[in-house]
Order: sequence, then structure tokens, then C-alpha cells
Amino acid sequence: MNGVSVEAVLFDFSGTLFDDTGVLGPPALVAAASRHGVSLDEAAAGEVIRQALAHVDSPEGFAAREGCDLSQEAHRTIWTKLIAESGLGPELTEALYECLTDPGAWRPYPDTVPVLEELHGRNVPVGVLSNIGWDIRPAFGRVGALAALDAVVLSCEHGLAKPDPALFALACARLGTEPGRTLYVGDDPVKDGAAVRAGLPVYLLPTERDARTPRGLAAVLRLVGTP
Repeated sequence: MNGVSVEAVLFDFSGTLFDDTGVLGPPALVAAASRHGVSLDEAAAGEVIRQALAHVDSPEGFAAREGCDLSQEAHRTIWTKLIAESGLGPELTEALYECLTDPGAWRPYPDTVPVLEELHGRNVPVGVLSNIGWDIRPAFGRVGALAALDAVVLSCEHGLAKPDPALFALACARLGTEPGRTLYVGDDPVKDGAAVRAGLPVYLLPTERDARTPRGLAAVLRLVGTP
């Protein structure tokens, strides 16, 4: 850590604390589709998900998602437009978007809650800073970890998104900590790595991840308080 003593920690959300690889599942879409008046079996739901993601995750889809996390309205507008462009009707578009933003569909990695609780128990200021277009607090509340967070800073609530250094500075201000003593933990070398431009030391996690496998967050415990 280049001789810097870490006194606080900011975490990314998606792919860092909660898994992003299994959010859209056939059972959840079957239930959501039913609420919107569409009957699907799991095989058909799986095909709908593949069809939508083929477009949403295409190079054109990634480009069209620019700015989607700057507000909840922008997120809904951009994502539902992309989902509809994949060939889905309005009912399935709404059902799929509902699944994507359902806090109950996001699973924490096995080491997420224990590490957050350990830091909280040490009286280390802990926050989450996320590029996101919906409120993730219920996801933490569902697993009993919301009380361990001293600050939750969401791009959609501030009209700023990583890699903008201003968002990192705002998050440190919310924590009441100096950027140089606040570790940022994420998984994206570009968006999360940009924390260094705001003066924060950065710890990047590996790209490979699975909801069933610890994310490697225990290393953060060894870094806190270590010069």
C-alpha cells in the first residue's frame, strides 16, 4: 500500500460484494412474466433471457448503455429500450427489467457479510460506492448487512458515475475520511481503478467470480490499519 495506513474502506457493489453473473434466472422470469400476464415455462424463459442478453451485451448494447446509471429514470429508459429492441414485447420487457432490479435476485459472495461485519466490529468506516440505476440498499438489508455500512453512494442519486473522480471524493466526504486513507475495493480496472485519480489506494479483485465462491475479500481485513 506504498506506506499508506488504511483507515476506511469503500466497496463497489456488482461483481465485488454481490454476484452479477446469476441475477437473471428462468424461475424468476417465469414468476415475473406471470405477474405481467405472460405464461412461460423455464425453457422458454431461458431462451428469452439469452435473446435479450445477446443484444444488451453486444458491442452496440454496451455503447447504448452509456449514461444509464446517472439516474433511475435513465436506467429504466435505456434498459427497457434495449430489452425491447431484442424483440420482446412490452410485458416481457417489463418482467425482465423487474428481475434485473430485484434486490432479492442479487446474491452476496460467501465472504461479503462476514468481512463487512468484521470491519464494522473494528469501528472501521465502511461504505459502498456503485454505478447503479436503482436502490441497492434493500439487497444489503435482506442479508442483514445494511447496518454495517456507514455510507451508500449511488451514481443514480448524484448524477455522477465512476470513473469521475468527483464521485469518489463525494463518497469519502460521506464517510468523513481522507481519500488517501480510504481503500477502494472493486473489480473494474477502468471504472474502479480510477479511484487513484481521486487519491484513493485501490485493491482490484480478479475478473473470475462465482456466487458460490469467496471473492477474496478477507485480504481487505489484512490491509486495514497496515502501512
